[in-house]
Amino acid sequence: MKLNSKFGYSAVAAAVSLACAGVVDAATITRAGSSVGFSFEGNTKAAATSIYTASVETVLGADYLGNDTVTLTLENAEFHVGTSTASGVSAFNGSVTCGASAMTLGYLSRSATAANYRVVGNSSSATGKTCAFSLPIKRTSLQLGLRPLVSWSAKTGTQSISFDESAVKATLGSVVSQFDDATVGAPLNATVDVDSARYQFTSDDDTAGLLSGKADTLTFTLNNSSSLDGAASISSIVAVIGGDFSFIDNNGTAGCQASDLTGGHGAIKASTGTLTINSACSELTFTATSASAVSIAFGTNSTSITPSNGAIIDAPQTFSLTSLTYNYGGNGSLASLGTAASDFDDDVGAWSLNGSISKVGYMPYGSGISRIVYITNRSAQSGAVSATAFNDAGVACEIASVGTVAAGSVANLSAGLDAGVAACYGADFNGKVAFEITANIPATSAELYSAYNVNGNRVSVINNTNGK
Repeated sequence: MKLNSKFGYSAVAAAVSLACAGVVDAATITRAGSSVGFSFEGNTKAAATSIYTASVETVLGADYLGNDTVTLTLENAEFHVGTSTASGVSAFNGSVTCGASAMTLGYLSRSATAANYRVVGNSSSATGKTCAFSLPIKRTSLQLGLRPLVSWSAKTGTQSISFDESAVKATLGSVVSQFDDATVGAPLNATVDVDSARYQFTSDDDTAGLLSGKADTLTFTLNNSSSLDGAASISSIVAVIGGDFSFIDNNGTAGCQASDLTGGHGAIKASTGTLTINSACSELTFTATSASAVSIAFGTNSTSITPSNGAIIDAPQTFSLTSLTYNYGGNGSLASLGTAASDFDDDVGAWSLNGSISKVGYMPYGSGISRIVYITNRSAQSGAVSATAFNDAGVACEIASVGTVAAGSVANLSAGLDAGVAACYGADFNGKVAFEITANIPATSAELYSAYNVNGNRVSVINNTNGK
């Protein structure tokens, strides 16, 4: 009867405290040690039996009586089935002593998110005493961006009145992505030199000394937070860079192949990892097996401006990161792979041209219409002329050769442009075209005249070099 009287007193005291005083005793639950960062990718690929053991401590805010119950509740995480929260004994069937011998908790039951204990012994005041638990967290239950939390609550043995509930939940850590965006150190920023017939850059920026000619170097760092708990193991990292890399097409084949990367005048070489290129010369793929700083040199194997093989460097153009993919497995295991898409923090860069670029916004094609396009070269340097056409349907077409303009002369480009349009859009094309005409001569010494003739009537077209 004395024990029951104590139970009744505990229930009445709790009820009076709740109803009259307006104050609820509050336990304090904290993580033992510093918070931890969990690798989301590593834990998603962890084995089903993989466990993270989190140590937590609860400082009791009230006295407890026999048969009072306590519950540890998880949020954004789950307990691993079949493992004790107490001392490593299977099936949670351990006991926990709070303080030196103030109170003993015996295991009652558990679910995926709650572990329940009952007071089975108390010999002195429990207030202010500490209960320590080791919580077996199932790694695969951790969710990206959600912090795993644990709280403490208690109920009286009679009437199940709540008391001593923790006001603040303990944060066990944070779940973050292991693979950050790659960071560009130096973007591509070279100027293609018309004085070198567009076979070289105006200067050499080969910081890593990868090529023997002139080159522009892209540097970036692949970021991997390998110190995170449960960090994934990297299988490979694949970065795809988009651009016009046809300047390495050294052997005259239709398109780029592996031997073109370093086999001729134009070349691309990486400081680490491996490079491949697609046949269209439009996608450069870099593959590494670990995260690190990377340098990729784009340029030439010699300083020649009259190479026996190779092609001109296309400019102006902007480069892009088509994709960046981390392929990974669980911590120390590549048995089951996952992929994580990322990005570069910064632009990959662009190449400019120190030659003449003339933009003609409108030129009609059709029956009874002819074009009149001339370029004036006031410099002492002759240069080849190429163009890019854009039709009224938005289809771009490269015209590799429009003609050549000699030093101190005027060249008619009309026939070369018309031949390119016919090859691109058909001999009977009827519509409107815009041109971007590039000449390998100094821009300050070039001027373009553009017009068209309709049934004997000439109509001048303003372009960016004569619209002054």
